[in-house]
Amino acid sequence: MTFLSSRWAILAAALAFVAFTIVMLRLRPPLPIDETRYLTVAWEMWRDRSWLVPHMNGDLYGHKPPLLFWLVDLVWAFAGVTELGARLVAPAFGLASLGLTWLLARRLWPGQRRRAGLAAMILVTTGAFLVYGSSTMFDTMLGTATLWGLLALMTLRRGGGRRSVLSLGAAIALGVYAKGPVILVHLAPAALLMPLWAEPATRPGYGRWLRDLGLALLFALALVALWLAPAVVLGGPDYREEVLWRQSAGRMVAAFAHERPFWFFLALLPLYAWPWGWTPAGLSALAPRRLWADEPGRLLTVWAATAFLAFSLISGKQPHYLVPELPALALLLSGMSLPHEGGWATRLLPLVPSLLALLLVLATAAGRVPDVTVNGSGVTLAGLVSCVILVAVLLAGALWRRDARATLSLAAPLTLLGFLLAASPLLFAGYDPAPIGRILAANEAKGLATADSVYHGQFNFAGRLDGPVAHLTEPGALQAWATEHPGGMVVTRYDVSGVPMEPVLRRVFNSKDYVLYRVPEASP
Repeated sequence: MTFLSSRWAILAAALAFVAFTIVMLRLRPPLPIDETRYLTVAWEMWRDRSWLVPHMNGDLYGHKPPLLFWLVDLVWAFAGVTELGARLVAPAFGLASLGLTWLLARRLWPGQRRRAGLAAMILVTTGAFLVYGSSTMFDTMLGTATLWGLLALMTLRRGGGRRSVLSLGAAIALGVYAKGPVILVHLAPAALLMPLWAEPATRPGYGRWLRDLGLALLFALALVALWLAPAVVLGGPDYREEVLWRQSAGRMVAAFAHERPFWFFLALLPLYAWPWGWTPAGLSALAPRRLWADEPGRLLTVWAATAFLAFSLISGKQPHYLVPELPALALLLSGMSLPHEGGWATRLLPLVPSLLALLLVLATAAGRVPDVTVNGSGVTLAGLVSCVILVAVLLAGALWRRDARATLSLAAPLTLLGFLLAASPLLFAGYDPAPIGRILAANEAKGLATADSVYHGQFNFAGRLDGPVAHLTEPGALQAWATEHPGGMVVTRYDVSGVPMEPVLRRVFNSKDYVLYRVPEASP
Protein backbone atom coordinates (compact mmCIF):
# COMPACT_ATOMS: atom_id res chain seq x y z
CA MET A 1 0.00 0.00 0.00
CA THR A 2 1.47 3.32 -1.06
CA PHE A 3 1.68 6.39 1.09
CA LEU A 4 -1.04 8.16 -0.89
CA SER A 5 -3.49 5.28 -0.42
CA SER A 6 -3.24 5.27 3.37
CA ARG A 7 -4.81 7.43 6.07
CA TRP A 8 -1.40 8.98 6.62
CA ALA A 9 -1.94 10.99 3.44
CA ILE A 10 -4.76 13.10 4.89
CA LEU A 11 -2.82 13.54 8.14
CA ALA A 12 0.24 14.80 6.24
CA ALA A 13 -1.92 17.13 4.13
CA ALA A 14 -3.66 18.49 7.23
CA LEU A 15 -0.38 19.14 9.06
CA ALA A 16 1.04 20.86 5.97
CA PHE A 17 -2.01 23.11 5.70
CA VAL A 18 -1.89 24.05 9.40
CA ALA A 19 1.82 24.86 9.26
CA PHE A 20 1.51 26.88 6.08
CA THR A 21 -1.51 28.80 7.39
CA ILE A 22 0.26 29.83 10.59
CA VAL A 23 3.29 30.98 8.59
CA MET A 24 1.05 32.92 6.20
CA LEU A 25 -0.71 34.68 9.07
CA ARG A 26 2.62 35.65 10.62
CA LEU A 27 3.93 37.09 7.36
CA ARG A 28 1.00 39.38 6.58
CA PRO A 29 -1.42 41.55 8.54
CA PRO A 30 -5.22 41.25 8.28
CA LEU A 31 -5.86 42.86 4.91
CA PRO A 32 -8.34 45.68 4.33
CA ILE A 33 -11.10 46.01 3.63
CA ASP A 34 -12.59 42.56 4.08
CA GLU A 35 -10.53 40.97 6.84
CA THR A 36 -10.30 44.14 8.93
CA ARG A 37 -14.04 44.69 8.58
CA TYR A 38 -14.96 41.16 9.67
CA LEU A 39 -12.66 41.40 12.69
CA THR A 40 -14.35 44.66 13.63
CA VAL A 41 -17.82 43.11 13.37
CA ALA A 42 -16.73 40.23 15.62
CA TRP A 43 -15.13 42.70 18.04
CA GLU A 44 -18.26 44.84 18.33
CA MET A 45 -20.42 41.72 18.82
CA TRP A 46 -18.06 40.67 21.62
CA ARG A 47 -17.81 44.14 23.13
CA ASP A 48 -21.53 44.96 23.07
CA ARG A 49 -22.85 41.39 23.60
CA SER A 50 -25.10 41.84 20.55
CA TRP A 51 -25.18 38.17 19.57
CA LEU A 52 -28.17 38.13 17.22
CA VAL A 53 -27.72 41.33 15.21
CA PRO A 54 -24.16 42.14 14.09
CA HIS A 55 -22.93 45.75 13.98
CA MET A 56 -20.04 47.50 12.28
CA ASN A 57 -18.88 50.86 13.64
CA GLY A 58 -22.12 51.07 15.61
CA ASP A 59 -24.41 50.55 12.59
CA LEU A 60 -26.39 47.43 11.72
CA TYR A 61 -24.35 45.01 9.64
CA GLY A 62 -26.52 42.75 7.50
CA HIS A 63 -24.02 42.00 4.74
CA LYS A 64 -23.17 38.57 6.13
CA PRO A 65 -24.74 36.05 8.55
CA PRO A 66 -23.24 35.76 12.03
CA LEU A 67 -21.56 32.32 12.12
CA LEU A 68 -18.00 33.53 11.57
CA PHE A 69 -18.44 36.26 14.19
CA TRP A 70 -19.98 33.81 16.68
CA LEU A 71 -17.05 31.42 16.29
CA VAL A 72 -14.46 34.19 16.64
CA ASP A 73 -16.17 35.30 19.84
CA LEU A 74 -16.25 31.69 21.05
CA VAL A 75 -12.48 31.46 20.55
CA TRP A 76 -12.05 34.72 22.42
CA ALA A 77 -14.19 33.42 25.28
CA PHE A 78 -11.69 30.60 25.86
CA ALA A 79 -8.38 32.09 24.71
CA GLY A 80 -8.84 35.83 25.21
CA VAL A 81 -9.20 38.54 22.58
CA THR A 82 -6.27 38.04 20.22
CA GLU A 83 -5.86 38.73 16.54
CA LEU A 84 -4.25 35.35 15.81
CA GLY A 85 -7.06 33.44 17.52
CA ALA A 86 -9.64 35.27 15.41
CA ARG A 87 -7.71 34.72 12.18
CA LEU A 88 -7.49 30.95 12.74
CA VAL A 89 -11.27 30.45 12.72
CA ALA A 90 -11.90 30.58 8.96
CA PRO A 91 -8.81 28.46 8.13
CA ALA A 92 -10.19 25.80 10.47
CA PHE A 93 -12.94 25.32 7.89
CA GLY A 94 -10.28 25.00 5.22
CA LEU A 95 -8.94 22.10 7.26
CA ALA A 96 -12.46 20.66 7.49
CA SER A 97 -12.84 21.01 3.70
CA LEU A 98 -9.61 19.08 3.26
CA GLY A 99 -10.92 16.20 5.38
CA LEU A 100 -14.31 16.18 3.65
CA THR A 101 -12.62 16.16 0.23
CA TRP A 102 -10.67 13.07 1.27
CA LEU A 103 -13.85 11.43 2.56
CA LEU A 104 -15.80 12.32 -0.59
CA ALA A 105 -13.08 10.75 -2.74
CA ARG A 106 -13.33 7.52 -0.74
CA ARG A 107 -17.10 7.50 -1.24
CA LEU A 108 -16.85 8.26 -4.96
CA TRP A 109 -14.15 5.68 -5.70
CA PRO A 110 -14.27 3.05 -2.92
CA GLY A 111 -12.00 0.74 -4.88
CA GLN A 112 -9.34 3.41 -5.55
CA ARG A 113 -8.07 4.47 -2.13
CA ARG A 114 -5.04 6.13 -3.74
CA ARG A 115 -7.29 8.83 -5.24
CA ALA A 116 -8.37 10.06 -1.80
CA GLY A 117 -4.79 10.74 -0.77
CA LEU A 118 -3.94 12.40 -4.09
CA ALA A 119 -7.10 14.56 -3.97
CA ALA A 120 -6.12 15.81 -0.51
CA MET A 121 -2.57 16.54 -1.70
CA ILE A 122 -3.80 18.40 -4.79
CA LEU A 123 -6.23 20.55 -2.81
CA VAL A 124 -3.77 21.50 -0.08
CA THR A 125 -1.10 22.46 -2.62
CA THR A 126 -3.37 24.43 -4.98
CA GLY A 127 -2.41 28.10 -4.94
CA ALA A 128 -5.93 29.54 -4.77
CA PHE A 129 -6.87 27.24 -1.87
CA LEU A 130 -3.76 28.21 0.10
CA VAL A 131 -4.42 31.94 -0.40
CA TYR A 132 -8.12 31.98 0.42
CA GLY A 133 -8.02 29.08 2.85
CA SER A 134 -5.73 31.08 5.13
CA SER A 135 -7.86 34.25 4.93
CA THR A 136 -10.52 35.49 7.34
CA MET A 137 -13.38 35.16 4.89
CA PHE A 138 -16.52 33.08 4.50
CA ASP A 139 -15.71 30.91 1.50
CA THR A 140 -13.96 28.01 3.22
CA MET A 141 -16.96 27.84 5.58
CA LEU A 142 -19.22 27.74 2.54
CA GLY A 143 -16.96 25.10 0.97
CA THR A 144 -17.32 22.91 4.06
CA ALA A 145 -21.11 23.18 3.86
CA THR A 146 -21.02 22.36 0.14
CA LEU A 147 -18.89 19.25 0.63
CA TRP A 148 -21.11 18.12 3.49
CA GLY A 149 -24.13 18.61 1.22
CA LEU A 150 -22.52 16.58 -1.59
CA LEU A 151 -21.81 13.73 0.82
CA ALA A 152 -25.44 13.84 1.98
CA LEU A 153 -26.65 13.80 -1.64
CA MET A 154 -24.57 10.72 -2.36
CA THR A 155 -25.96 8.92 0.67
CA LEU A 156 -29.49 9.98 -0.24
CA ARG A 157 -29.01 8.79 -3.80
CA ARG A 158 -28.10 5.34 -2.44
CA GLY A 159 -31.25 5.12 -0.33
CA GLY A 160 -29.96 6.77 2.83
CA GLY A 161 -33.45 7.68 4.05
CA ARG A 162 -34.41 10.14 6.77
CA ARG A 163 -30.91 10.53 8.17
CA SER A 164 -29.61 11.67 4.77
CA VAL A 165 -32.46 14.18 4.46
CA LEU A 166 -31.60 15.68 7.84
CA SER A 167 -27.90 15.73 7.00
CA LEU A 168 -28.57 17.57 3.73
CA GLY A 169 -30.78 20.08 5.55
CA ALA A 170 -28.11 20.66 8.17
CA ALA A 171 -25.51 21.25 5.42
CA ILE A 172 -27.76 23.82 3.74
CA ALA A 173 -28.35 25.54 7.08
CA LEU A 174 -24.61 25.66 7.75
CA GLY A 175 -24.12 27.31 4.37
CA VAL A 176 -26.80 29.90 5.10
CA TYR A 177 -25.27 30.67 8.49
CA ALA A 178 -21.87 30.91 6.81
CA LYS A 179 -22.68 33.15 3.85
CA GLY A 180 -26.41 33.19 3.18
CA PRO A 181 -28.69 31.62 0.54
CA VAL A 182 -25.78 31.49 -1.93
CA ILE A 183 -25.24 27.92 -0.66
CA LEU A 184 -28.09 26.94 -2.98
CA VAL A 185 -26.09 28.12 -6.00
CA HIS A 186 -23.42 25.59 -5.02
CA LEU A 187 -25.72 22.70 -4.10
CA ALA A 188 -29.13 23.01 -5.76
CA PRO A 189 -28.08 22.35 -9.40
CA ALA A 190 -26.31 19.09 -8.52
CA ALA A 191 -29.33 18.04 -6.45
CA LEU A 192 -31.98 18.91 -9.04
CA LEU A 193 -29.99 17.45 -11.95
CA MET A 194 -29.62 14.03 -10.32
CA PRO A 195 -31.00 12.21 -13.42
CA LEU A 196 -28.16 13.74 -15.43
CA TRP A 197 -25.34 12.23 -13.37
CA ALA A 198 -26.78 9.15 -11.64
CA GLU A 199 -26.48 5.74 -13.32
CA PRO A 200 -29.84 4.89 -14.94
CA ALA A 201 -29.91 1.33 -13.60
CA THR A 202 -29.78 2.42 -9.95
CA ARG A 203 -31.32 5.89 -10.23
CA PRO A 204 -33.97 6.65 -7.55
CA GLY A 205 -37.42 7.80 -8.57
CA TYR A 206 -37.39 11.52 -9.30
CA GLY A 207 -40.66 12.22 -7.51
CA ARG A 208 -39.38 10.71 -4.27
CA TRP A 209 -36.06 12.48 -4.82
CA LEU A 210 -37.76 15.90 -5.09
CA ARG A 211 -39.83 15.13 -2.00
CA ASP A 212 -36.67 14.37 0.00
CA LEU A 213 -35.01 17.56 -1.28
CA GLY A 214 -38.05 19.57 -0.21
CA LEU A 215 -37.97 18.03 3.26
CA ALA A 216 -34.26 18.81 3.56
CA LEU A 217 -34.93 22.41 2.58
CA LEU A 218 -37.72 22.71 5.16
CA PHE A 219 -35.42 21.35 7.84
CA ALA A 220 -32.75 23.86 6.81
CA LEU A 221 -35.25 26.72 7.00
CA ALA A 222 -36.27 25.61 10.49
CA LEU A 223 -32.65 25.64 11.64
CA VAL A 224 -32.00 29.06 10.10
CA ALA A 225 -35.17 30.46 11.66
CA LEU A 226 -33.71 29.84 15.11
CA TRP A 227 -31.48 32.86 14.46
CA LEU A 228 -33.20 34.74 11.66
CA ALA A 229 -36.64 35.09 13.24
CA PRO A 230 -35.52 36.94 16.40
CA ALA A 231 -32.77 38.78 14.48
CA VAL A 232 -35.12 40.41 11.97
CA VAL A 233 -37.43 41.45 14.79
CA LEU A 234 -34.66 42.98 16.89
CA GLY A 235 -32.87 44.48 13.88
CA GLY A 236 -35.90 46.36 12.58
CA PRO A 237 -36.99 47.08 8.99
CA ASP A 238 -33.55 48.19 7.76
CA TYR A 239 -31.93 44.96 8.89
CA ARG A 240 -34.78 42.89 7.41
CA GLU A 241 -34.35 44.51 4.00
CA GLU A 242 -30.58 44.08 4.11
CA VAL A 243 -30.66 40.41 5.14
CA LEU A 244 -33.72 39.16 3.28
CA TRP A 245 -33.29 41.01 0.01
CA ARG A 246 -30.32 43.25 -0.63
CA GLN A 247 -27.53 40.83 0.28
CA SER A 248 -29.09 37.78 -1.39
CA ALA A 249 -31.49 38.25 -4.29
CA GLY A 250 -30.40 41.85 -4.76
CA ARG A 251 -26.85 40.83 -5.58
CA MET A 252 -28.05 38.38 -8.22
CA VAL A 253 -30.50 40.72 -9.93
CA ALA A 254 -28.17 43.71 -10.17
CA ALA A 255 -24.74 44.07 -8.62
CA PHE A 256 -24.26 47.08 -6.38
CA ALA A 257 -20.67 45.99 -5.75
CA HIS A 258 -17.98 43.97 -7.54
CA GLU A 259 -19.61 44.15 -10.98
CA ARG A 260 -17.51 42.20 -13.50
CA PRO A 261 -17.93 41.02 -17.13
CA PHE A 262 -19.41 37.58 -17.79
CA TRP A 263 -16.00 36.14 -18.80
CA PHE A 264 -14.37 37.09 -15.49
CA PHE A 265 -14.23 33.55 -14.06
CA LEU A 266 -13.22 32.08 -17.40
CA ALA A 267 -10.12 34.28 -17.31
CA LEU A 268 -9.35 33.05 -13.79
CA LEU A 269 -9.56 29.33 -14.59
CA PRO A 270 -5.78 28.94 -15.06
CA LEU A 271 -5.18 30.46 -11.61
CA TYR A 272 -7.71 28.12 -10.00
CA ALA A 273 -6.01 25.13 -11.66
CA TRP A 274 -2.43 26.12 -10.79
CA PRO A 275 -0.19 24.15 -10.55
CA TRP A 276 -1.70 20.66 -11.08
CA GLY A 277 -3.85 21.65 -14.03
CA TRP A 278 -0.83 23.13 -15.83
CA THR A 279 0.43 19.70 -16.87
CA PRO A 280 -0.45 17.38 -19.76
CA ALA A 281 -1.64 14.80 -17.23
CA GLY A 282 -3.86 17.38 -15.53
CA LEU A 283 -5.39 18.53 -18.79
CA SER A 284 -5.97 14.91 -19.79
CA ALA A 285 -7.80 14.27 -16.50
CA LEU A 286 -10.13 17.19 -17.29
CA ALA A 287 -10.92 16.01 -20.84
CA PRO A 288 -14.72 15.95 -21.41
CA ARG A 289 -14.76 12.27 -22.41
CA ARG A 290 -13.17 11.36 -19.06
CA LEU A 291 -15.35 13.70 -17.02
CA TRP A 292 -18.53 12.14 -18.39
CA ALA A 293 -17.37 8.52 -18.35
CA ASP A 294 -18.84 7.52 -14.99
CA GLU A 295 -21.16 8.68 -12.22
CA PRO A 296 -18.51 10.29 -9.96
CA GLY A 297 -17.11 12.30 -12.87
CA ARG A 298 -20.56 13.44 -13.96
CA LEU A 299 -21.52 14.48 -10.43
CA LEU A 300 -18.35 16.52 -9.94
CA THR A 301 -18.66 18.08 -13.38
CA VAL A 302 -22.29 19.09 -12.85
CA TRP A 303 -21.40 20.53 -9.43
CA ALA A 304 -18.46 22.61 -10.67
CA ALA A 305 -19.84 23.59 -14.10
CA THR A 306 -23.23 24.78 -12.87
CA ALA A 307 -21.66 26.92 -10.14
CA PHE A 308 -19.22 28.36 -12.68
CA LEU A 309 -22.07 29.19 -15.08
CA ALA A 310 -24.32 30.63 -12.37
CA PHE A 311 -21.67 32.97 -10.98
CA SER A 312 -20.67 34.00 -14.50
CA LEU A 313 -24.26 35.09 -15.15
CA ILE A 314 -24.57 36.93 -11.83
CA SER A 315 -23.31 40.48 -12.27
CA GLY A 316 -21.39 40.72 -8.97
CA LYS A 317 -18.19 38.65 -9.05
CA GLN A 318 -15.14 38.16 -6.87
CA PRO A 319 -12.34 35.60 -7.34
CA HIS A 320 -13.12 33.86 -4.05
CA TYR A 321 -16.73 33.09 -5.01
CA LEU A 322 -15.63 29.80 -6.62
CA VAL A 323 -13.44 28.64 -3.72
CA PRO A 324 -16.12 26.05 -2.73
CA GLU A 325 -15.59 24.41 -6.15
CA LEU A 326 -11.83 23.95 -5.69
CA PRO A 327 -12.39 20.53 -4.04
CA ALA A 328 -14.31 19.44 -7.15
CA LEU A 329 -11.30 20.39 -9.26
CA ALA A 330 -8.95 18.52 -6.93
CA LEU A 331 -11.14 15.42 -7.04
CA LEU A 332 -11.26 15.46 -10.84
CA LEU A 333 -7.49 15.97 -11.08
CA SER A 334 -6.92 13.06 -8.70
CA GLY A 335 -7.45 10.79 -11.69
CA MET A 336 -4.29 12.07 -13.35
CA SER A 337 -1.23 9.88 -13.86
CA LEU A 338 2.15 11.44 -13.09
CA PRO A 339 4.89 8.81 -13.22
CA HIS A 340 7.04 10.87 -15.60
CA GLU A 341 6.44 14.29 -17.13
CA GLY A 342 7.87 14.98 -20.61
CA GLY A 343 10.72 17.35 -21.43
CA TRP A 344 12.10 20.28 -19.49
CA ALA A 345 9.69 22.78 -21.06
CA THR A 346 6.71 20.73 -19.87
CA ARG A 347 8.15 20.42 -16.38
CA LEU A 348 8.82 24.16 -16.16
CA LEU A 349 5.36 25.31 -17.28
CA PRO A 350 3.76 24.99 -13.78
CA LEU A 351 6.62 27.14 -12.42
CA VAL A 352 5.84 30.16 -14.63
CA PRO A 353 4.01 31.94 -11.74
CA SER A 354 7.02 31.19 -9.52
CA LEU A 355 9.37 32.83 -12.00
CA LEU A 356 7.06 35.81 -12.42
CA ALA A 357 6.91 36.27 -8.63
CA LEU A 358 10.70 36.14 -8.48
CA LEU A 359 11.04 38.69 -11.30
CA LEU A 360 8.61 41.01 -9.52
CA VAL A 361 10.60 40.78 -6.28
CA LEU A 362 13.89 41.38 -8.11
CA ALA A 363 12.46 44.35 -10.02
CA THR A 364 11.09 45.83 -6.80
CA ALA A 365 14.41 45.43 -5.01
CA ALA A 366 16.20 47.03 -7.96
CA GLY A 367 13.88 50.04 -7.93
CA ARG A 368 12.29 49.18 -11.28
CA VAL A 369 8.79 49.14 -9.78
CA PRO A 370 7.28 52.54 -8.81
CA ASP A 371 6.63 53.24 -5.14
CA VAL A 372 8.86 50.42 -3.93
CA THR A 373 8.87 51.79 -0.39
CA VAL A 374 5.81 52.23 1.81
CA ASN A 375 6.10 54.34 4.95
CA GLY A 376 9.87 53.95 4.71
CA SER A 377 9.86 50.15 4.33
CA GLY A 378 10.84 48.07 1.31
CA VAL A 379 12.06 44.65 0.25
CA THR A 380 14.82 43.49 2.58
CA LEU A 381 17.94 41.60 1.54
CA ALA A 382 16.91 38.63 3.68
CA GLY A 383 13.51 38.48 2.00
CA LEU A 384 15.05 38.75 -1.44
CA VAL A 385 17.57 35.98 -0.76
CA SER A 386 14.84 33.74 0.69
CA CYS A 387 12.69 34.18 -2.40
CA VAL A 388 15.59 33.42 -4.73
CA ILE A 389 16.53 30.27 -2.79
CA LEU A 390 12.97 28.88 -2.72
CA VAL A 391 12.39 29.43 -6.44
CA ALA A 392 15.83 27.94 -7.20
CA VAL A 393 14.84 24.82 -5.24
CA LEU A 394 11.70 24.52 -7.38
CA LEU A 395 13.63 24.93 -10.62
CA ALA A 396 16.22 22.34 -9.58
CA GLY A 397 13.51 19.88 -8.63
CA ALA A 398 11.66 20.40 -11.91
CA LEU A 399 14.76 19.92 -14.05
CA TRP A 400 16.49 17.09 -12.20
CA ARG A 401 13.63 14.91 -10.90
CA ARG A 402 11.76 12.71 -13.32
CA ASP A 403 8.71 12.30 -11.04
CA ALA A 404 6.76 15.56 -11.25
CA ARG A 405 4.61 14.95 -8.19
CA ALA A 406 7.12 16.34 -5.70
CA THR A 407 7.71 19.53 -7.70
CA LEU A 408 3.98 20.11 -8.21
CA SER A 409 3.34 19.59 -4.50
CA LEU A 410 5.87 22.28 -3.61
CA ALA A 411 5.23 24.77 -6.44
CA ALA A 412 2.44 26.83 -4.87
CA PRO A 413 3.56 26.61 -1.19
CA LEU A 414 7.17 27.60 -1.89
CA THR A 415 6.20 30.30 -4.39
CA LEU A 416 3.75 31.91 -1.99
CA LEU A 417 6.15 31.55 0.91
CA GLY A 418 9.01 33.13 -1.03
CA PHE A 419 6.84 36.00 -2.21
CA LEU A 420 5.55 36.67 1.31
CA LEU A 421 9.01 36.54 2.83
CA ALA A 422 10.07 39.24 0.38
CA ALA A 423 6.86 41.30 0.52
CA SER A 424 6.13 40.99 4.25
CA PRO A 425 7.77 44.32 5.25
CA LEU A 426 5.79 46.11 2.53
CA LEU A 427 2.54 44.42 3.55
CA PHE A 428 2.90 45.36 7.22
CA ALA A 429 4.02 48.88 6.34
CA GLY A 430 1.19 49.54 3.91
CA TYR A 431 -1.73 47.40 5.09
CA ASP A 432 -1.44 46.89 8.84
CA PRO A 433 -4.17 48.91 10.60
CA ALA A 434 -2.50 48.57 14.00
CA PRO A 435 -0.30 51.74 13.93
CA ILE A 436 -3.26 54.02 13.22
CA GLY A 437 -5.52 51.95 15.49
CA ARG A 438 -3.18 52.40 18.46
CA ILE A 439 -3.11 56.19 18.03
CA LEU A 440 -6.89 56.33 17.78
CA ALA A 441 -7.25 54.19 20.92
CA ALA A 442 -4.93 56.51 22.86
CA ASN A 443 -7.09 59.51 21.93
CA GLU A 444 -10.54 57.91 22.07
CA ALA A 445 -11.55 59.60 25.31
CA LYS A 446 -11.92 62.98 23.59
CA GLY A 447 -13.73 61.67 20.53
CA LEU A 448 -12.90 60.07 17.19
CA ALA A 449 -14.30 60.87 13.76
CA THR A 450 -13.72 60.31 10.06
CA ALA A 451 -14.66 62.52 7.12
CA ASP A 452 -14.34 59.75 4.52
CA SER A 453 -17.33 59.11 2.28
CA VAL A 454 -17.23 55.41 3.25
CA TYR A 455 -15.74 53.93 6.40
CA HIS A 456 -15.40 50.15 6.77
CA GLY A 457 -14.38 50.06 10.41
CA GLN A 458 -10.83 49.15 9.44
CA PHE A 459 -9.29 50.61 12.61
CA ASN A 460 -11.89 49.65 15.23
CA PHE A 461 -10.62 46.18 16.06
CA ALA A 462 -6.98 47.16 15.58
CA GLY A 463 -7.40 49.81 18.26
CA ARG A 464 -9.90 47.78 20.34
CA LEU A 465 -12.07 50.90 20.34
CA ASP A 466 -14.78 51.15 22.97
CA GLY A 467 -17.22 52.96 20.67
CA PRO A 468 -17.85 53.89 17.05
CA VAL A 469 -15.88 56.40 15.04
CA ALA A 470 -18.23 59.27 14.17
CA HIS A 471 -18.85 59.16 10.42
CA LEU A 472 -19.19 62.74 9.18
CA THR A 473 -20.35 63.11 5.59
CA GLU A 474 -22.79 66.03 5.63
CA PRO A 475 -21.56 69.56 4.80
CA GLY A 476 -20.57 71.38 7.96
CA ALA A 477 -20.68 68.20 10.06
CA LEU A 478 -16.93 68.14 10.61
CA GLN A 479 -16.86 71.76 11.81
CA ALA A 480 -19.74 71.13 14.21
CA TRP A 481 -18.11 67.96 15.53
CA ALA A 482 -14.75 69.71 16.05
CA THR A 483 -16.49 72.46 18.02
CA GLU A 484 -18.11 69.88 20.32
CA HIS A 485 -14.98 67.72 20.74
CA PRO A 486 -11.94 69.78 21.72
CA GLY A 487 -8.88 67.55 21.71
CA GLY A 488 -10.64 64.98 19.53
CA MET A 489 -9.01 63.20 16.61
CA VAL A 490 -10.07 62.88 12.97
CA VAL A 491 -8.77 60.20 10.59
CA THR A 492 -9.40 60.78 6.92
CA ARG A 493 -8.04 60.21 3.42
CA TYR A 494 -8.53 63.85 2.50
CA ASP A 495 -6.72 67.04 3.36
CA VAL A 496 -9.10 69.04 5.52
CA SER A 497 -9.39 72.79 4.99
CA GLY A 498 -11.60 75.35 6.65
CA VAL A 499 -11.59 73.54 10.01
CA PRO A 500 -8.89 74.49 12.52
CA MET A 501 -7.11 71.18 13.15
CA GLU A 502 -3.48 70.16 13.47
CA PRO A 503 -2.15 67.23 11.35
CA VAL A 504 -0.53 64.71 13.67
CA LEU A 505 0.44 61.89 11.30
CA ARG A 506 0.47 61.12 7.60
CA ARG A 507 0.63 57.43 6.72
CA VAL A 508 -0.06 55.28 3.69
CA PHE A 509 -2.67 52.63 4.41
CA ASN A 510 -4.31 50.38 1.84
CA SER A 511 -2.57 52.32 -0.96
CA LYS A 512 -4.16 55.58 0.20
CA ASP A 513 -2.74 58.56 2.09
CA TYR A 514 -4.35 58.86 5.51
CA VAL A 515 -4.02 61.91 7.73
CA LEU A 516 -4.69 62.07 11.47
CA TYR A 517 -5.78 65.49 12.72
CA ARG A 518 -6.15 66.70 16.27
CA VAL A 519 -8.75 69.28 17.21
CA PRO A 520 -7.22 72.07 19.36
CA GLU A 521 -8.06 71.98 23.04
CA ALA A 522 -10.62 74.50 24.24
CA SER A 523 -9.24 77.84 25.41
CA PRO A 524 -9.09 78.27 29.19
